[in-house]
Amino acid sequence: MERPEVIINVASSLDGVIGSKEGALSLSTKDDWVRVHELRNSVDAILIGINTVISDNPLLTVRYTKPKSPHPFRVVLDSKCRVHLDSKIIQDQHRFPTIIFTTHQSSEEKRSNLQNLGVNVELIEERDERDFLDMRTVLKVLNKKYFVSRILVEGGSTIITQLLKNQLVDVLHIFYRFVFVGNKGGKNLYDDHLVQNIPDALKFKSVEITKLDEGILVTLTPIKNIDKMRSK
Repeated sequence: MERPEVIINVASSLDGVIGSKEGALSLSTKDDWVRVHELRNSVDAILIGINTVISDNPLLTVRYTKPKSPHPFRVVLDSKCRVHLDSKIIQDQHRFPTIIFTTHQSSEEKRSNLQNLGVNVELIEERDERDFLDMRTVLKVLNKKYFVSRILVEGGSTIITQLLKNQLVDVLHIFYRFVFVGNKGGKNLYDDHLVQNIPDALKFKSVEITKLDEGILVTLTPIKNIDKMRSK
C-alpha cells in the first residue's frame, strides 16, 4: 500500500455540524481532548486544511500526555500558499516540523519565505474531480518521502469528505456531543450532495461505541465499495 493508514478524528453535534463559517465549534469536552492528544501521540503526522489554520490558528502539538520523539509532522494542504507566516504552526519549526502541500499557482516568494523558516514545502499539481489537491498523491509523498505510516486527519469538512469519497480512510472516530446547534450556515461533517437511495450511501461498520463525558465516541471502519474501487 503506497499510503499511510488514515485515521479521521472529528467532534460533531448531533445534527452533524463540526464548525461554523468563523471556525471550529467547541464540541470536544476535556475528556475527549485528552483522548485526541493521546491519538496524536500515536501517529507520524497530523493533517489539516488551510481554512482550519486561518480560522483556528492551531498549534497541532501533543499535550495532556508526554509527547513522543520525534513529534508528529504537522501537515497543511494549502494550494495557494495562504498560510500566514506568523501562524502558530509556522513559528516553531525548530521544535515541531511542518509540511505544506501547495502548487505552482502559489507565490514563489511565499514558498521561499516558508522554506527559510524551516518549513518543508511540497509542490504537487495533481488535482481531483473537484479541483482540490489529489489526496492519493499527498498520502503517497508523505509515505515515500517522510516515512509516514500512520496519519491523523483533523479536518476540515472538505478534506474529510475527499478522503471518505475516495475510500482513503481506515478508521473514523466521531465524538458526538449531546447538543443540536442548527446546520444552516454551518460546516457539515460530510459535505456532499444528498444521495437519493440509501444503497448508494457510504457504509460503515461499528467497531466501538463509548459513553464519554457529555457525549459518545463512535469508532467506525468503512465498508469498501469494491465496484467503485475497480472503476478508479
